[in-house]
Parts: sequence; C-alpha cells; structure tokens
Amino acid sequence: MLTRSTLARLAVCAATACALVSTTAPAGATGPGGGGELRVFAEEPGHLMPGNVDQSESLIVDSVLYSGLVRYDPKTLQPVNVQAESITPSADQKVWTVRLKKGLTFHNGEPVDADAYIRAWNYTAYGPNQQANNDFFRSVQGYGDVQQGKAKTLSGLKKTDRRTFTVTLSEPYSGFRTMLGYIGFHPLAKACLADVKACDEKPIGNGPYRMESWEHGKVIRTVRFDGYKGAPKGKSRRITFKLMNNVSDGYDALERGELDVVRKLLPGDKLRDARQKHKDTLIEVPMASLQRIAFPTYDARFKDKRVRQALSMAVDRKALVDDLYAGAHVPAAGFVSPVFPGARNSCGYCAYDPERARKLLAEAGGWQGGKLELWTNSGADHQVWMAALGEQLKKNLGIDYEVKADLPYSQYVDKIHTNTMTGMFRSGWNSDYPSMENFLNPLYGKNGSTAVTGWTDPRFDELVAQGNRAASQDEAIAAYQKAEDLVAEDMPAMPVWYVRGSTLHSPRVSGVVVNPVGGEPILAGITPAAEPRKK
Repeated sequence: MLTRSTLARLAVCAATACALVSTTAPAGATGPGGGGELRVFAEEPGHLMPGNVDQSESLIVDSVLYSGLVRYDPKTLQPVNVQAESITPSADQKVWTVRLKKGLTFHNGEPVDADAYIRAWNYTAYGPNQQANNDFFRSVQGYGDVQQGKAKTLSGLKKTDRRTFTVTLSEPYSGFRTMLGYIGFHPLAKACLADVKACDEKPIGNGPYRMESWEHGKVIRTVRFDGYKGAPKGKSRRITFKLMNNVSDGYDALERGELDVVRKLLPGDKLRDARQKHKDTLIEVPMASLQRIAFPTYDARFKDKRVRQALSMAVDRKALVDDLYAGAHVPAAGFVSPVFPGARNSCGYCAYDPERARKLLAEAGGWQGGKLELWTNSGADHQVWMAALGEQLKKNLGIDYEVKADLPYSQYVDKIHTNTMTGMFRSGWNSDYPSMENFLNPLYGKNGSTAVTGWTDPRFDELVAQGNRAASQDEAIAAYQKAEDLVAEDMPAMPVWYVRGSTLHSPRVSGVVVNPVGGEPILAGITPAAEPRKK
C-alpha cells in the first residue's frame, strides 16, 4: 500500500510457544521437483502476517503463501471464488453467508474452516493487536467495541457449521464480496496465533507455496505446496525472492541472468532501456493506483478552495510523466483509476491552465504562506518529481518552494496521520479491491482510514452510504460519482497521475500475467524453463 499507516509491532507471546509453529508441510504435501525455479525481484518485506501487511513488498510474498475467499480476475477485475464455495447476501445486503469448499488445509495440515477465518478476522480487528488492516473490519457489526479493546470478538461473526459462517454488517454494503479478496481477510492457522512473532517470520499459509526460509536482506525461499486446492496452482517448483535495495539493482540482475521477474515501477532511464532492449518481455499495464498530492485543509493557508484549485491548475502533469518517467504514467483527470467501472474525467481543476490558476489565486487574495513546503518520504526518489512540480508552481504562480524529504516512510506516515503537515504532501493510493468506493471513502470519508487532509463533508458521506446500499452496480456508481463531484469541486487533494505498472521478465519464463489490482504479476501462474537434468 502506498499510504496506509504502518502501525506498531505486535507484542509477541512467550518463546515457549514456538514449538507450536511449523512450516514443514505434512507428509506428501510438497511433491517432487518440476517446473524449475522462478527468481523474483523484491525488497525486504515489513510483515508477513496478513492482518499486518500494508505494503507491496509484503503483499507480493504473501500472494503465494496465502489464499483467500476470492481473487480478482485480471481481465474483468471481478471477484472469483477461490476458497469460498459461495458468498450469499441477505435481501438487504446486510448479512452475508460464507460457505467454504471441502478439504482446504494450511501448510501444517490444520483445516482451513470457518474457525480459521473467524479467528483471523477477530485477531486483526482487535485494536490492542495493532494490526495495519484493522480498519477493514469497520463495517462488521461489533467493530467499535473490538477495536477499542472492550470485546475480543466481533459480534457480527457467527459460525453456522464447520464450513459456514455469517457476517453481519453495521450497514448494508453491496460491495462486501468484492472486498474479500484483500489480504487482510485471509485466514490464520490456530498454531499461528500461538506464536505471532514466529508466524510473521515463517508464515503458516494456505496458498500455492509454503515458506522455506527467510534470510533477511538477502533472500526468501518458498517451495510449491501440492496440497493446494485453488487456482492457479504453482507452475514452478520453487519461487525465490531475491531481496535488493531498489528496482534498478533488480533490472541489472535480470540482465546478468540472475533474475526472471522484475516487478514494480522501473525508473525512467531503465524503462527507456527496457523498451529498446526487452520489448518482447516488458509488460506495461494500467494499475488501479493513483499518485496524488494532498492539501492540509486544517492549515489556514489552504482553507480557501480557490488556493487549492489554483495550485492544481498550475501543474503540467503531462510534462512530469513525459520528462521524468518516459511517459510511463497517465496524467490524471479524475479521482478514480480509469481501470474501474464508473471512473470519469471528473477533475476540471486538473487541466493545465496557468492563466486561470493565477486568476483563482488572485481572487483568493494571493499566496500568503511564504515558502511553500512540499513534503514526501525519503528513500524512494519522490523528491525528484516533487522538485519538478515545485519549479512549475514557482514559474506559473511565483511561489517559492522547498522540498522536505528527510523523514523515513514510517515517520512520514505518522506525521500525515497526526495532522501535523506544514505544506502540500505526497499521498499516493493503491486500491485494495476493485470498486470506486475504495478510491473515495478511505481517502475522503469522515472515518476513512487514509482521510488525512482534514476535509469532511456530510453530503459526501451520505452519497457513499447510498452507493453502498444500492441494489445494483449502476445505482452504486451513480451515487459514488456524485460523491466524487463534491471532492472534485473542493479539491482537498490534487490527482497527479494514474500509475502504470512495468513488469519485466526473462525469456526463460512464460505465462506472465499482471493484475491491474495491485499491479503485480501472478507469480504462481508463471512457468520457468525446466532445469537441465544432471548427468
């Protein structure tokens, strides 16, 4: 995730419980070799417990270690049942009945049953556990008491039988099934909760691959779990994540023949090089992701919406993506990724118009804030494009600027979430599930998990609620679009570009498919060349 808060680490249980955690598969779970080894670029993950996973490096590893109720079809983006046999709503879409498939197991042989999901959801929702995905359970009945530590179990979760449980929501939500493909809703083995620290280090998953070892800063090794009853099943015998400092190092390693897949965004110069040298193995796809800059509307200098509108119209988005990213991204013209149904060019103030920008700023009394601070986190080169944006503002509006990029990500996110920003700040968003609502409510809703601008509007909240209650997708989209229009007029944040993901693979692998939801390759479905037999 690009902006979801990384919360404090969970206090671990006693070391004497470690013996309960095992990553050794049951007899016969992992079959003989075949399909070779898939070598994948990654950076060091933060956490691997599904409830505490909130950044891309953890998500890509967990995508092979864990499996959920549904997955997202890479072509239609619609949820497809994986572990769920059925997910059925009540007439008012407030009570959802989940029925699991038969014979599902974790890598240690435990059953993946109703208890496995209920224990995982209760654990993640329980506030004192400080799990990053805690807020995903906000819609489940009883969340308030569990989040505050007044209760340990969600009153909205009820086991019907071994393979069936019901979820009662606080309010009707037609898109609940769509949410369930997100990692935060995945199950947990009973042994995992016996020693959370060990499970974070060596997960007991239920996906197509099981953890073999994790050498921090160097490599994560996984091996195919042939007991997996889902799709896609593992095509390679092993998936090895080679941990590197940045994607440029990964690109160089692929050229040396040391990697098979380099994922994430490639820097501009590497992308230009890849387009020339590896055009047959470079995949560029639109992602359900948006790069944006947020305004601290709690700061008096940004209270007037005309100031925010002017700053947005003074930015030449096309020049930024062309000059710095070789045209890899798409200049944003709305607040929702265009890969989702209902997305529109809703942002009139995203049009580059310096003359109108100067007029709007003058109508607001001019810029009264002195040097404009442009904030971003350190370590990811965002300061480069922020500086280029600052130069545009200086040229078009006469506002001097300073890029502030000295805080590491964790401290930067804390500053965002405590409303202590002293200037415009980078706040990108990568969708969790394929719905317009996921680009709106978390970012601008009254209780949104990443509503960090200080802007609220009860009309917006009511329109989102109307969309959630809608009986059809068309009705929901109509309500969500009206909510988006309110944001587009007030401009609490300015969209900058829609992200396009670049995945490069070696010619020795086939079947590489990149899913726009998350922008990651589906690793289990990639087939590497067979390893030569030893004579």
